[in-house]
Amino acid sequence: MRRPRPAHRGVVLAALLALSPQGLLAADIAVLKSSEVPAWRPVLDALRRSVPSHALNEFDLRSDRVEAERVAAALKGRTAAVVALGPLAAQVAKDILPDVPLVFCLVQDPVRLGIPATAAGVAFQTPVKNQLAAFRLVYPRGVRVGVIYSEAVAKLVEEAQKAANVVRVVIVARPVTSEKDVPATLRALLKGAEAVDALWIPPDPMLLGDETRRFLFGETIKASRPVYSFNSALVSEGALVSNGPDLASVGEQAGELVNRLLAGDRTARGALLVPKAELVINKKIADKMKIDISADALKAASKVL
Repeated sequence: MRRPRPAHRGVVLAALLALSPQGLLAADIAVLKSSEVPAWRPVLDALRRSVPSHALNEFDLRSDRVEAERVAAALKGRTAAVVALGPLAAQVAKDILPDVPLVFCLVQDPVRLGIPATAAGVAFQTPVKNQLAAFRLVYPRGVRVGVIYSEAVAKLVEEAQKAANVVRVVIVARPVTSEKDVPATLRALLKGAEAVDALWIPPDPMLLGDETRRFLFGETIKASRPVYSFNSALVSEGALVSNGPDLASVGEQAGELVNRLLAGDRTARGALLVPKAELVINKKIADKMKIDISADALKAASKVL
């Protein structure tokens, strides 16, 4: 049941509307998005379906810490819970709204970010060894796997390098500090002595903006190098294969935690739920790049596009 609205609600809403850069009204649940990532939409759609008894508003933090703090500060005392998508949103919610129930998701390493153990969350990681093994099943010739990454997923890349020998691949890792570094780094990976057989896109917010994604797919298609990804939305855009959390499952579980927290379920505090995993293959891209997908790989897939 929705909580009764106080008589002065209109004044509060008007004040927040003036403060909010997106022009969104205050709600029972505030969804803070580290940035506007189209690939994350299945999470949000599933979250909305899972919390039908509560109003929900989205706030795009634009990958900007100053903007994020301003939006979060405007929500003080005006939201019953926060759902944080991505590292920046989780950090800001923790720092600016410490007394508001928090559910985080799409965060690779919450411990490194200092997210408190009392925060509820949904894991955003299929074991990287499993991911690499799935990629190798789909494309056995993909031995040298390139990855461009920021500090946000450095631990994940380190785990991939440790697991590489087990699945007989080589991880060619190239760190970057900003999106401006991506073009030159990618071109170096696609040709010459550094040439890789495939490019792995990890769940790194720096790589998921519209312009950067278009560039990554455009260059890899021109070079006839397949892309490995962590979610099916990127497969729809041109990746050969994804293996990772089912994003709808992430949203459903985030919604479950919100419902439990707002119902006063103390066991939800500190809970970390594990979403379903899925393997998705883009047969059209495989055919375009003349990659033969084995019957075993197609049978193992959750979905073939």
